[in-house]
Amino acid sequence: MARNLSLTLVAVVALAAPARAQSKRYPPVPPDKELEDEQRSQVWDATLHPDRSPYKLLVTDAQHLIDRNPASADDIKAALDKLDSAIKLRPKVADAFVVRGRLHAKQLQWTECADDLGRAEDYTKTDAIARIELGQCQARAGRLADAERTLVRAAVNNQTFGNEPYRSLGEVRIALGKLDEAIDALANVADNDAASRWLLALAYDRARRTNDAQQATLEAKKVDQGLYSIMNAHPALLGAGDKDYLYGLANRWALGRPDHALLYFRTFLKAVPANSPWRRRAEEHLRELSKLKMPPRETLSVTGSTTADLDKLHAALVTKMPAMRACMAKLPSTIIQVGVTKVGPHSPDTRDRPIYRVPPAGVEVRLLTTFGDAPAEPLALEAQRCIEKHANATALPSPKEHDSYYKVYFNVVSP
Repeated sequence: MARNLSLTLVAVVALAAPARAQSKRYPPVPPDKELEDEQRSQVWDATLHPDRSPYKLLVTDAQHLIDRNPASADDIKAALDKLDSAIKLRPKVADAFVVRGRLHAKQLQWTECADDLGRAEDYTKTDAIARIELGQCQARAGRLADAERTLVRAAVNNQTFGNEPYRSLGEVRIALGKLDEAIDALANVADNDAASRWLLALAYDRARRTNDAQQATLEAKKVDQGLYSIMNAHPALLGAGDKDYLYGLANRWALGRPDHALLYFRTFLKAVPANSPWRRRAEEHLRELSKLKMPPRETLSVTGSTTADLDKLHAALVTKMPAMRACMAKLPSTIIQVGVTKVGPHSPDTRDRPIYRVPPAGVEVRLLTTFGDAPAEPLALEAQRCIEKHANATALPSPKEHDSYYKVYFNVVSP
């Protein structure tokens, strides 16, 4: 038995010897101090804040649900439930409030958005984009004074987000009636920021700086030919009816379409309350536009195989336009387009000189556009027949060349 034990010990020592030799030849990897510190930190963090990992997981899961394309109503409800649970775990951490506030903004729930992003602002002072969003939500929740203070802080500390805080601040100040301060804020914005250029035109116009407003619309059109920054403003323009008001300014001064401008200002007046501070200025635009001779010469469009004397065309149409506009009395929000074709004398029908093909003379009338609900069909047809009668009776000059024609297009709006 003793002999067997001795043999066993010898064998163990023999097996251990190569291992010791190997450890000297290949020393162990030294410990990673940073990894150990990180692991130790994570252990302490989990010990001191056992709710932190569940909190992050809830916020991340909620964000994934919101980001689905498209996110269903069930996704949104599940996301809100997760965010509510996260806030209960850590009610003084900003992340869940920011995510929930942005979700409320997507759903146009401005008061809830302002409340949540305001709570987030209480817990972190570094997220500049969330501060801008807070100001936008406060404004649309009707908290204009709060929005101005928030956006002033965002603009003062602005190092990353360029035009955004100044644009939003300018819009809020327009809503507050602080037009000079709005102009100051919007003047800080780059010239190529179309949305801010349009807002600057709005501020100038309401401050009755008409020449500056007209110039601002021309500058805005240079970088926004299709008026897309008015059409697709995000978030939607703050002031009630301001989209139509801006379209009115753009059509009057930048696009040269006073007939369209007339209808946009009428639409604005329908959208705003009777005590709106901007009603009087819109009414001034309407009075000025109503004094213009319609159709304006520059809005006439002429096609065909011969030239036409635009001055004579315009004079003849201006003479008959009051009667044609009277046909539109029951359609104050509609534009009707008229096309009149005038044909010159025909050549003799001989074999060596066939008749050249020209369209038939006559009048075409069509409903071009309606601002708001489409008019009742009987009213529209009645107006079209009335206009057609007066257009046929308009003494437009005829082409003098054989086998030639021209077609003139113009618009008719109600008086």
